[in-house]
Amino acid sequence: MNHLLDFENIDNSKLEQLLNQIINIDQDQLNIINSFALLKFDESSTRTRLSFSAAAQKLGIKVLETSNNISALSKGESLMHEIETYKGLGINVLVIRTKENNIEDYKSLNDLSVISAGFGTTSHPTQALLDVATLLKFNLLNKEIPITYIGDLKHSRVFNSGRELLNKLGYKVGVFTSDNLMPENLRGLHKFSDWNEIFENSNSIELLRVQKERIHNLQDFDFKTYTKKYQLTSKILKNAKKDFVVLHPMPINIGIEISEDASKDYRFIYNEQLKLTVPTRIVSYLYALGIQ
Repeated sequence: MNHLLDFENIDNSKLEQLLNQIINIDQDQLNIINSFALLKFDESSTRTRLSFSAAAQKLGIKVLETSNNISALSKGESLMHEIETYKGLGINVLVIRTKENNIEDYKSLNDLSVISAGFGTTSHPTQALLDVATLLKFNLLNKEIPITYIGDLKHSRVFNSGRELLNKLGYKVGVFTSDNLMPENLRGLHKFSDWNEIFENSNSIELLRVQKERIHNLQDFDFKTYTKKYQLTSKILKNAKKDFVVLHPMPINIGIEISEDASKDYRFIYNEQLKLTVPTRIVSYLYALGIQ
């Protein structure tokens, strides 16, 4: 059994195997797995929660669901006792989404695999796998050309896991955002200064929404100034090459990170990402259970 909380202890050959499996898996030829998965989502979610549930059902994994709102946390139960309960109930995989940043508390757990479905601002490995698999599917991975993230990088777990995965595999990562949304650690990143520089040096970008729920003093955030410089519009996108692609992990905030007209451009391929949501979570379960 394995944890999928980040990519620190997964070697490159295994990561490459997982990415290839995501884009090539035959969902109609899956083995039935006699296991239980617990989806513990303490934050709202559409695609991630539903795709983990759908993936489990395709694999024959029985799904249970819980959250802090209906758990014994309000009665003072500790994490240790919570985990012991899951093990006692025969849970094999815990899929967790939380606003907390206590990922280290889960790394040492035994006899229970843990998959991060979004940990605070630090970890969302299955989304990173999904995004990189999309680029792989479209033959857009090139170790000389950076994949560029634009938006709220400081608070984004999608960005944190994406840069970790891409850098580990030897790919370059570009960034473009305002100073107050730039990550503190710029190691392994190429900082772009404008859209034209991005189009000259990248073949793909990933737009990220402003993480309103994670920004302190949100009332002081200047959305007008931000959107003026960092919103992707059709006027800006027309300067990109025809084979340039735009990714987005969703949910999309039309009018902030992308204009409505740009969101209808054929180069905005979020629908292609959506096609890999279930395959990515299938492969994540298989990895967590040590089946492949």
